Amino acid sequence: MSHPQTRSIPPATARTLGLLPQGLTPFFAGRPQAQALERLEILAAWMAKINTQNHDGVTLTPALVEHLSSGDIHSRIADLDQRRRATTLGQFDLDDLLQRELEYRRYASEAKRQPTWPQDEVEQRRAFDALEILPSQQEEDCCLTDQDLLEVQRVAWEARGLLDFLRHFRAHTQRPIVVVGNERYGRLFVVEPLEPHLAGDFAVHYERTPSHLSMRLTVPHYTERFQRNGFAPEFMRHLSAHMPHVVLVDVCSPRGTERYTKVPRGIRDLVNWFMVFNHLRAQGDRSQYQDQSGLPHHLLDELEKWYEFVVVRRRIGPWIDPGPTYAISHWAPELKKEVLMGDLAVPRRPATPGDEPQVILANPALYRAEGADLPEFMRRTQPYYFNDPEKRIREEIVPGFGAHGFETRVRGCTTDQYVAAVQRAMGQALQRCESR
Repeated sequence: MSHPQTRSIPPATARTLGLLPQGLTPFFAGRPQAQALERLEILAAWMAKINTQNHDGVTLTPALVEHLSSGDIHSRIADLDQRRRATTLGQFDLDDLLQRELEYRRYASEAKRQPTWPQDEVEQRRAFDALEILPSQQEEDCCLTDQDLLEVQRVAWEARGLLDFLRHFRAHTQRPIVVVGNERYGRLFVVEPLEPHLAGDFAVHYERTPSHLSMRLTVPHYTERFQRNGFAPEFMRHLSAHMPHVVLVDVCSPRGTERYTKVPRGIRDLVNWFMVFNHLRAQGDRSQYQDQSGLPHHLLDELEKWYEFVVVRRRIGPWIDPGPTYAISHWAPELKKEVLMGDLAVPRRPATPGDEPQVILANPALYRAEGADLPEFMRRTQPYYFNDPEKRIREEIVPGFGAHGFETRVRGCTTDQYVAAVQRAMGQALQRCESR
């Protein structure tokens, strides 16, 4: 049971110390209440100073409480500060109990970022006590499997199809063309490997418009929650000033592609954004662009009343001058009669080369593996293979101790290495196509 005097501790002090009442009892043992409270206030001031908003700080474990509950509190704190400094200077001693306990907060904080580590407090403590001295970091290469190399041929073949389309479009328009690779698939496994072949004739941009948490009326808002989502302000101004053709590139899952050409929800959200852009360019006259939007008229009416449309319109309004608007069109290696954008099916509008400003929704994936028109290797591959590459290759983060106290090591090929290896192999496959 906790000491009755612990009830007199100010709530702010108790929160800073992070101890339950029973954990505070040793500070009251053998001393007057006033002295114990003064000691705790001094300790709380130290904790507030060192426990910053990262994983550097101290959790008062039982061993540290025992150390701090006796003797001169200032000397005891200074003793711990000296140990913490020694650790940061690479002078960690695993056999020093207090020096090791001072590292517990760093371990527990990092565990929150590592889903494969113990998340339960009891399990975390047990795992921390079992940590050992780590070996030196070993470098590891990333080798693609035979299946990976086969799948590379597929994604390179699909990317080459997009490149052929872009070159044909480029030859039949005077308007600049911007190719936008959406994070992540559109960027990693289509546009980045194509960069050497796009240089000079196309501008390349990369944006992040995620599909998760997207809905039918979502309008990407760049500063929402201070996170990047959609086009950067400077790119919005560029669109208003130059009105280039914009090719939005991304790929989505094969589900439902038997009937439809699919567009990722993130790209669908950018279509909603371009409706805000068109609204501003047309000064609110929807008749100037609704027939070229590819969207049902009733949806545009509904969209203009949605709060995100209003928020974005107010935000970007000063950057967008009146003028021509964008038409929405589609491209895919096999463009079906209807295009499914999230849960909204719309009639296809094939991208036709010309000078009318277009936003082209491009999904270069081919969602079949058989057919006399396909290379033989396609039969042994699967669409969308490289999506979520961390599910195929992900490094292991190993915790332990080293000269700087709590340390980590990376074990295995990293996801970034894996993606880079795939991109290099794609580049080689594309180069072979160019040289034929």
